[in-house]
Order: sequence, then structure tokens, then C-alpha cells
Amino acid sequence: MSCKAVLKKAIWATLLLNGGIWTHSFGIHQDSFNGGQEQYVVFGPSYDMRISADNFSFSFWKNGNRIVPENARSGIFLSGSPTVSSERIGPIGNPERRFLITNARGEQAQVSISLEESIVSVSILPLQPSNTDISLALGGMATAHGLGDAAAFNESFNIVDNNQDVYVMQNDGAGRRWVSTFAIFPQNDIAGVFFGKSKKTVKIGEDEYLMTVTKKGEATFYYFLGDPKTIYSDYKKVREEQGYQDVKPKFRLFEVGWESWDALGWNTNQFTVQEILQKFHDNGYPIRWAVTGSGFWVEGGTTTSFGRWGEEFLDVSALKEWMHSRDICWMIGLRTNFIPEGGPYYPETSERDRNLDVRSFMGNNLTSEAKEKGLLILTGEGEVMNITSDIFPIVPSNLLNGNAPGAAQWFQRQYSKWEIDGIKEDTMMDIDTLTYIYNRPITEIANQGGHVIARNGEFVSPGTLLRINDTTVDELAGRIPINYMQYAASGFPNVYSDVAGTHNMHNPADIDKNIRHAWLLSLTSGFSVGTFPDMWPEEKKEMFKSASRFHFEIAPYIYSEALKGYQSGYPTTLTPLSIAFPDDQSAVNHNNYQWMIGESLMAAPLLKNINAGTMDVYLPDGDWYHCDSGKRYEGPLTLKEFEAPLDAPPCFIGGQGIIVLREADDLPLKARVYPVSRRKTLFSFNYPDGVAQSLISYRKWGDNADLVVTDQTLGTEIPFEVDTASGSISFDIVPNHDYDIVER
Repeated sequence: MSCKAVLKKAIWATLLLNGGIWTHSFGIHQDSFNGGQEQYVVFGPSYDMRISADNFSFSFWKNGNRIVPENARSGIFLSGSPTVSSERIGPIGNPERRFLITNARGEQAQVSISLEESIVSVSILPLQPSNTDISLALGGMATAHGLGDAAAFNESFNIVDNNQDVYVMQNDGAGRRWVSTFAIFPQNDIAGVFFGKSKKTVKIGEDEYLMTVTKKGEATFYYFLGDPKTIYSDYKKVREEQGYQDVKPKFRLFEVGWESWDALGWNTNQFTVQEILQKFHDNGYPIRWAVTGSGFWVEGGTTTSFGRWGEEFLDVSALKEWMHSRDICWMIGLRTNFIPEGGPYYPETSERDRNLDVRSFMGNNLTSEAKEKGLLILTGEGEVMNITSDIFPIVPSNLLNGNAPGAAQWFQRQYSKWEIDGIKEDTMMDIDTLTYIYNRPITEIANQGGHVIARNGEFVSPGTLLRINDTTVDELAGRIPINYMQYAASGFPNVYSDVAGTHNMHNPADIDKNIRHAWLLSLTSGFSVGTFPDMWPEEKKEMFKSASRFHFEIAPYIYSEALKGYQSGYPTTLTPLSIAFPDDQSAVNHNNYQWMIGESLMAAPLLKNINAGTMDVYLPDGDWYHCDSGKRYEGPLTLKEFEAPLDAPPCFIGGQGIIVLREADDLPLKARVYPVSRRKTLFSFNYPDGVAQSLISYRKWGDNADLVVTDQTLGTEIPFEVDTASGSISFDIVPNHDYDIVER
């Protein structure tokens, strides 16, 4: 080590011991930050934050290299005005570094910065007593993902590539109902997020990244530094500290489902439901959950009448028994808006949602009960707020305030009156930035045993599946995969949209498109069907069913990965290539939609130019096997115009090289191991009960290897099968047994 390097290291160590803040005019870092102007340096164990003393622009550094650029204008804006000066305040030994900043208008704020391990928190307290736009700013970066629904309606998964650069965090009651300010920049080892009940916006463009909150008082922003797995782990920790608790996923919703909406709309009754479900059952579809919508209430009521079924469901117990005898969980549509007691209330418009024919709506005494208990959202004047949806129920409604003390428990008790197995939550109210009211009541239903498909929420998913809504097969190349991947990038990859072939099953020109849609859904956490393809050619019916059967087979594997994600925060069930392989520029830049499911399975569905039947598939470094043909490819490699047949799963095996499959309900699960890992690999599998586990270990073997598979728990060799096309082996596994594969 040179004398200069020794001196530099000694100076940095001394500064760290003195509280970690360095206001300097020395020359050590002058030529690497803002032309040598005076700056502060906040030291962390692995990263440094360097801050300009004049405009408070800041950057992040690792091992002497800048990994995140500063904003050219300023690091902090108050009411849109940039910081122009700052000074250090507080004792130098304080673990929180504190500053006083002044903007170009003379407005001031106190700033506290903490850098612990890989988590940076920046708290800004304006000294003026009024509402203030508080912005924290970094420079532009090449790749960004996240922001929940806000970034879903764009041309590209990479937010930087889109024409829009400012995203308002809001709930519009339609396509934007799941809210998150979390954004990850995987190539720069950073992500950012901020919470709070005020107006929030995020700007992501080529030149800058700004997080802005409008509020009175202090605002706290967070940055997470490191590789994606570290970032998501830290984000999980912080959001839980902020009161956003994850819901442990349940296996049932990872299986094949059915929804009444596509087939029946509002004209749902227990006879039509049973008829369609029986048809799917007779044709070999492994349906395990069914949503019968919400069009079954007493005339003029809604599902928030709770437990009042109406004439369409005259023998509820019989239908429930029929479903359970076929291992189908029964779910209904449920909302958290309440029509005021009394009525009838008549819509001001003749517009109706699809085939809804209700002329008027009635409320009941539960709305008054919720009001008396203080469980409803109030206006600024303290009156119960009335909101009318443009879609349903199109009359004034009151909204449950999920954050009110006791509201979640009260709502769960009302839900229990239905005596069914779960809900598909679908409140449709334009509430702008009032986004925090949904999580707790729906989470309470999930935590008390209900199966939950959630639509509305903030920062976390209140259910097992997180749903986007009102999608069609015409959005295969756009919103559906982009929305899915933005959810995953935001930390919640257990995605679900509408049924396979939504509103398009009777269109003979789009049969192939519907089948592509089904294959897409089969490679995600949530898969369901709706309308039965009665009029299709037999071979196309079989292809459509094959997608449902494939999802049935891999559901245990996807669920196992979902549990790992629940524990780690990492988006295991749908990891976009740019997050799974951030250092591989080809993976980051790849134009088609691909993602990892766990460490072994890569999804590569054909979604663009589907009539061509081919696509470019990118395979990162390592060995990859095509799931259908078993053919091996060595990455990094782009398979140009790769054929994607309609009757084959569009995916590859690589990475750890181990997946677990289910052939039938009454057979043991089967591990399939491909010889891809070049070092000893230990794969953990979580069983559908959410408790039992098995570990499987192996090292890549050569051609014609003499293999032994050992049940390590019993200490005995077990039989296995060899696939001649791929060389992979398969063997039965049982809960809480571990397995090892070695060459004899």
C-alpha cells in the first residue's frame, strides 16, 4: 500500500471515530465530487454518503467509487425551491448527523441523516408551520422499477424509458388501486421509499429521481443500499417497523381457480355456478377455489349487507357442501364501502356495470352501526364522507376507515357471517391520496384464516394474491406483464389478474391469443378460468387445459418460493431478469418479458408478435434446459426467433436446477433435478402446509454418471428416474426428509 493510501485510510478512520461527519476543504476527494467544493461525508460500514455543503446535493459511494449520482440542482427542495446553503448542527458524536438547510426563498429546515449498515434514513423538518412540498433528490440512473400501479400503464417496464416522469401516488378506483412509492435501481445498488398519509409523488427521469411529500411537519425518506436481495430484506424490515405487516401466503390460492364474472357477470346464481364448475371438473380441470362474484344479495342490497344471500342462492349450505366435496374453496366478492342506511337510492345515470340490472340500492343498519362506532371516513368538517363510484354501486357510499381502532376486527366479524372460505376484495372508489384505509380490514380476514385476493392496498398486499383488474388478452404485450413486474419490483410478486381468456373466449379469431394468455397466467402465482371453451376445436381445448394442468403441477414449487419471499422480502415468485441479474447488461436490456420463479425456473412466455410463434429468449450465464424438449443451452446466449409452441410450457430450468412437481393429488411430490449447478447446491423446499420442509443437495454430474440418491433422514438409498432428453433425474419426496445426490 502506498504512503498516500496509508495516509488517506488513517484520515478516514480518524474522521469516523469523531462522529463520521467531515466538513473539509482538503484535497483527498475534491476531484471526485462537485469540483472540490466543501462537503460533508457520512460514513457507513460499506457505503459513504457525500453531501455538498452549499446545495446539499448528495451521492453514494462504495470502495471509493460513486455508485449513485447526485442531483445537479440540489439534494433537498422545500416548496420546489432548491437548497442553497447548509450548516452542521448538534454534537459531533451524535449517531444522527444533523444539519440546518436554507433554500433560495430563505425557508429553512432541519435535516437528520442516519446511515446504519445498508439503510439510510433522511428526516426533514421544515421550520415553517404550513404544508410544504418536501423533496429529496438524486441524479438520474439508467434502470428503475416499482411504484405499484402508478407505473403500470406505460410502454416499458423500465420506468426511465417512459415518457411520463412524475407519478402521483393515488387510488382512482379503477386501474390504480395498489399504491407504493418504492422504486429500485438494481444496476446502482439502491432503492428508495417513503411512507405517510399525505400527498406523495415520485419523479423518475433520465436526469433525476425525486421523492416528494406534501405535509406539515417532519417527513422521513429511506434509501436501501446493496444488491437486490439485501435491498428487499432491508425494505421488509423498515416497512414492518412502519406498521405494514406482510400476510403469510396460503397454498390454496396458488392452485387453479374459477371466477363467475367472465362467464356470468352479475347474473350469478347457485345453479349456473354449479353447472359450469361441474363442466370444468368433468373435463379434467383441477379447480380448487371459486369466486362467485357479488351479484347475489337481497334485492337492492350489497355484500356489505353481510350474510343476506337473496333469491339467487336459496340453499347456501347445499352449494357449500357441494363445493367442499370437490375440494373447492368458496369465495365471494367483497368491498369496504357501505350504502347509508335507508333508501332506495337511485343512480343519477342509466349506465350500469356490464349486465347489472339493479334499479336502486338499499342500505341497512350496519352502516349506522359503523358510523356510531367511529369506523367511517370523515370529511375535514367531521361529517361522514359520501363518495360515489363511477362503476359500482354508483350511489353515495360511506367508506370504512381501516385505521380506526377496532375497524379491522369489526369488519372481519361481519365477513364471518357469510360463512364462506374467503374473498376477492374489489372496492372501487376514487379516493385520490386517501390510500391507507384498506390494508388492515382485509389483512385481518386473511390472518383469521380467510383466503384473500386483494386489490386495494398500500405498500403491502393485504392478501395471498395481489390483483390487477379488468385486463384483456389485448394487453398481453403491455399492461399485464408490466403491471405484474412492477408489483414484483415493489416487493409483492404473488400476482393475479383476471381469468384466462377474459371476455374473449367466444371470439374464434383469438383462440390462440387466449391460449397464450393461459400460459402467461400459468407461470404466475394466480391462475383461474371462467368461461368454458365449448365451441373450440378439440386440439385447442386440450392446449388451453394443458396450461391449467401445468400450473397445477408447479403450484407447490411456486408456493414454496412464495414462502421464501415472505420470509426474505425478495420477489421470489416473479423476479424480473434485471433484478435477478443486475450485472448482466443483456438481461437488463432484453426486450421481451422474462422472469425467474425461484432460483431454478425461468418464465419466457410469448407475449409480443404472437402470430409469429417465435421470440428472442435470453439465457444468462450457466446451463439452461428447455422444459418441454429437454434440450440444453449454455448461456449467456440469446436464442433468436426461438419457437414457442402453443402446446408446451414456455420456460427453462437453470440456476439451482431443482424444481418440485405434483403429478396428482394422491401421489407424493416429485423433485426433478437438472445437472446445472457447478458447485454444491442446497435447495430448500417448503410443503403446501406451510410448515414442513425438505432439503435437497447435489453437485453437477457428467454424462453417464453412476448416481445415488439418498434419503438422509432414513439413511437409505431411494429409486429415481432418468429423463433421456435432458439427463435430469426425478424422485419422490416426503415432508421433513432431506435428500442428497452423489456419484457412486
